[in-house]
Amino acid sequence: MADANVDVVRRLFADYAEAGVDAVLHGADENIVIEIPPELSAEPDTYHGHEGVRLYFAGFDGMLEDVRYEALDLTARGDIVIAHIRLSGRGVSSGLDVAIEVFVVHELTNGKIVRIRPYADLEGAQAAAG
Repeated sequence: MADANVDVVRRLFADYAEAGVDAVLHGADENIVIEIPPELSAEPDTYHGHEGVRLYFAGFDGMLEDVRYEALDLTARGDIVIAHIRLSGRGVSSGLDVAIEVFVVHELTNGKIVRIRPYADLEGAQAAAG
């Protein structure tokens, strides 16, 4: 099951790169929850459902262009996949390239992602994963 969960998460990164946010919804449960904590965002929030996924990604509009998510490493722990990712893009007003690396915990149930939460470091993600 762990390998199948890694495949689901890997496919989401590939689908986003190829076709954007709507292409990833197949791998997300309709009641998915995305939690963006205050230590990783000037605008922390919790997003719910497929519309919440769209809303999260829309938050980059006007701030970043050419937004890219790259999975650097994926590690399974049962129904949890920890992804070491690089989020990058170019500042709309500054034109500067920006990038951040974080560790994202993806919780899966029945082959669908039900919860996503990023952490600043691997230790925090591992503690959350149990």
